[in-house]
Amino acid sequence: MLHGDAVQLTHAVGNRKKVRRIAHLSDVHMLERRANPSHLHNLSLHFLSFGRMLDPGGRTRKLERALVAAQRSQADHFVVSGDLTEVGAPDQFEAFAEVLHNSGIQPDQITLVPGNHDAYTSGGAWKQALEGPLRAFASTSSGEPGKIVDRGDVLFLPVDVTCLQAITRSAGELTAEWGDALERRFADPGLAHHKALVVVQHHQPFAHARSAWQWIDGLRGHARLMDLLARYTRVQLLHGHMHKIVDRLVGLGKSRIFGAPAIVDDTEDAPRVRLYEVRDGALEDAGMCAAA
Repeated sequence: MLHGDAVQLTHAVGNRKKVRRIAHLSDVHMLERRANPSHLHNLSLHFLSFGRMLDPGGRTRKLERALVAAQRSQADHFVVSGDLTEVGAPDQFEAFAEVLHNSGIQPDQITLVPGNHDAYTSGGAWKQALEGPLRAFASTSSGEPGKIVDRGDVLFLPVDVTCLQAITRSAGELTAEWGDALERRFADPGLAHHKALVVVQHHQPFAHARSAWQWIDGLRGHARLMDLLARYTRVQLLHGHMHKIVDRLVGLGKSRIFGAPAIVDDTEDAPRVRLYEVRDGALEDAGMCAAA
């Protein structure tokens, strides 16, 4: 039993296979397949995709190949750590959901969290997506603060650090409500100590070296989160946003903060999906998926 608050403990139903291997994907930046007539929408796409082709088919194929590679790796659970879409438009969430459904992966094996790109259209875009095209994945994805997804050997805490902002910023925010909920979960004596406790969010929990860049692109509330990670040594964190592999220590011991490369930056024939093995309540780097 959990103690201290009444926030929901979500149990994944259906596939109860123990999680021994986790596949970590991030930063898909899915585009809609049909042209949007809005001039403002298309200006936003060109600004946010600067340096990348606006190729809906290509981005779809990159995600498809990455999911195939992740399945071939015999992963038991699949995490996508944000920036699922380019601007959080409904058609983009629909295109993303279609690829997930077509992959054949059971919805309860997938955990999704939103990134800053998923909140550029509206502050309610993520909630609407979970009630609409992503509803099959809602029970195992980011929802209310403090939610836990129980997958046997692993307890996932999917966190929403998005905030509505102009497209000229790419920041995130760990609000006081989310911070309080995480602290209650970390301190809960009812959580089994032999299980891996894994936070999933989009932004990295540590600060950029330059304060100006931190304001534009960093996580507000990062100091509290890093303090929690330092105090609760059983907790590990998966993130995206940086578009590269990250392994970071918290204090002494093994790495407990892990970042994954961006699917949108892959070549179509060389997907990059990060893998972790679950051993004795901790995650261990298991390399990258081989191309399908």
